[in-house]
Formats: sequence, C-alpha cells, structure tokens
Amino acid sequence: MLLLAHMGITLGAAGCVKGYLEHRGLENYAEAVDYRLVLLGSILPDIIDKPLGGLILRETVGNGRIFSHTLVFLFMLITLGMIMFFKLNRPGLLVIGMGSAIHNILDGMWASPETFFWPLYGWSFARGNPEGWIQLWLGNLFGQPLVFVPEIAGAIIIVYFLFKTQKNQ
Repeated sequence: MLLLAHMGITLGAAGCVKGYLEHRGLENYAEAVDYRLVLLGSILPDIIDKPLGGLILRETVGNGRIFSHTLVFLFMLITLGMIMFFKLNRPGLLVIGMGSAIHNILDGMWASPETFFWPLYGWSFARGNPEGWIQLWLGNLFGQPLVFVPEIAGAIIIVYFLFKTQKNQ
C-alpha cells in the first residue's frame, strides 16, 4: 500500500466513524475525530520506519517495516491515547493511534508475524533490501491491481474530502 491509499482509505474510515457517532447522538465523541490527526496516524508507521529501517539501519535491517509496524507500538500508542482521552479529555493521541492501526491493517501486517508480533518471534526484524525500493514501488503501482486500485480509491476519497471541506467553508 502506498501513500494515497493509506491516507484516503483511513480518512474514509474516519469519516464513516464520525458520521456514525453523530447519527447515534454522540457528538462529543464525533468532535474528537480530527482529520489532520487521522492523516498523520495513517502514515505515521512509514514516517518512522522507512527512514529508520531503510536509511539509519540500512546496513543491519534495510527494512521499512520494523518497530512502528508492530502490535507493541499500536498497543502503546492506543493505550497512552486512551489514558490521555479519558483522564485529560485530550483525544489526539488516540486518533493518531487509530489511524496507525488502520495503516497496519491496510499493510496486512498479520501476514508478517515476525514483525507484527515482535518480539514474540525474536528481537530481530526480517532483513530487507532498500536498494530497489523506488523501482519496486513504481513497478507495483503500475503493474499490480492490489496496489493501484487502492491508490485510486484513496485518491478519490481525498478529493471528495477536499471538495466537502471546501463546500463547508
């Protein structure tokens, strides 16, 4: 999954949740859904892991799916977010955590149990090859329906939200 799919599909899911909460008369919870934080959460695992695993730890790991693509990371983020929300009435970290959870669902991280359930399978991460990432991404984008279809869907959702936001101003 690439940028537009992560951002657009997560944004669409958040919009559905917000609409459901409003429909159920839970406006206080619906107001907690800040789309800016949803977008940050939707790409946070890649913001952390791509530079860390692909650049900083290039020689030892070379993998863009490491720490923030794990269940441990999600558990910590969502737990801290729930504490901040229920104790301090500050929902931001919980919204980011939920966006990150959707990111990991879209990445299908359960199919990489060594990473997703880290450290249950050991302390190291699978070794990757960062040399051809861009060529791999472009090849998948233009040649794999499981990549380009979600990218198109994500782009459509983002455009919809942009028009909807523009109309509401």
